[in-house]
Amino acid sequence: MERLFLIIPKVYADHHVTRVRQLLFALNGVEDVYASSAFKEVAVQFDPEKISRAQLLDALTDAGYAPGDPEVVERTPDHTSDPAWDVLAQRVVTTNPVDLQMSGEFRKY
Repeated sequence: MERLFLIIPKVYADHHVTRVRQLLFALNGVEDVYASSAFKEVAVQFDPEKISRAQLLDALTDAGYAPGDPEVVERTPDHTSDPAWDVLAQRVVTTNPVDLQMSGEFRKY
């Protein structure tokens, strides 16, 4: 058995994890798949006599999950916050009265 560790930037949600796992488990020779949307990582345990690394990479790339470098969000050069934050982000500074009414022992969800 061999293990292949990949960074896949397009695995950023649970439905991507599910799709990647389904895709890889459908291939002959794949024994185990670990996929994480939090870390955008995929680890595949496979039998090299049945499937090659190139075939695994081709299957992922064809499905739109090409391995690549992790995406890094750069900070502003002066390390200040994004000026659009003050314009676009809605801020709530008081508690909604409905939330206050729903609080307590009788809270209904």
